[in-house]
Amino acid sequence: MSPASPAAAIDLARTRVRRASLRRSLEAVANGPREQLSIDLSQKDVDVAAVLEEITRPLGCDSTALLRLMAVFRNSGIADSAIERLSAKSGSARRSSARILGALRMPQAVSFLAPMLASKDRAVSDTAARALGRIGGSQSAQVLLTAIQRTGLRRTLICALARAAPDLFLEVALGAPQRPGVKPAAALAAGLRRRQTAVGPLAALLLHGTPRERVISCRALGWIGSSAAIPAVLAALADPEWKVRVAATKALRVLHDGAAILDLERLHADRSPHVRQASVIALRKLTREVGFIETWL
Repeated sequence: MSPASPAAAIDLARTRVRRASLRRSLEAVANGPREQLSIDLSQKDVDVAAVLEEITRPLGCDSTALLRLMAVFRNSGIADSAIERLSAKSGSARRSSARILGALRMPQAVSFLAPMLASKDRAVSDTAARALGRIGGSQSAQVLLTAIQRTGLRRTLICALARAAPDLFLEVALGAPQRPGVKPAAALAAGLRRRQTAVGPLAALLLHGTPRERVISCRALGWIGSSAAIPAVLAALADPEWKVRVAATKALRVLHDGAAILDLERLHADRSPHVRQASVIALRKLTREVGFIETWL
């Protein structure tokens, strides 16, 4: 069937009508007073998850509209159907159901989504991670940390952890004894979240962590952008590991600390060519910034 044929145009129009009808039904539930809903999750012409995501994306986790949707999906059996489809043979069905549960931010689904993180199908595991990130809470964050420990630092898992982690979860993870891989993940997530309360734990990790943890701590402190991190990052310029010195140099560049110019100039004599190159780039940027400020004043 040609895409431009009359039959294709009719099918497209029907799909748009069904999508609009589904959206109206979901909005009627979210805004009240509708309390009944019937959705066939196996339908292929309308992406139920996409429509639901559009509606729930701007809603707060405690909003009345989201709570209404969650209750109706649960009472109508649609949520149970979505959970059952998480173990379907079809990867598409599993991904769609994970997206639906993530859009609803249903904490009851966390234990069912967790096994999907171990899927060999990267699309399935990534979709489950994003769903857990949307659901949020300490249970989701712990599940994601466990998956990171098993599979390594994957971007999707780190971003989901940054989104899911509740207040002080990452700070506690950084400060407590952990298995390998946990602290780097928590540090990256804290940096992505720009969590000011993580500056202290990250500075401590920069002082006492492994070389890898110290590098990641510098990176995270640079992302957070707090001036309180500058003393710890300056001290890292003397770290015995050249990768840490490079990371500290790059962090100072984004922290916009003009007072670090003299410290960076000393790195011109560093034994590592990587450190020397990083210091030249950082000095060029900081000198330009300081010169602009002096001219403006």
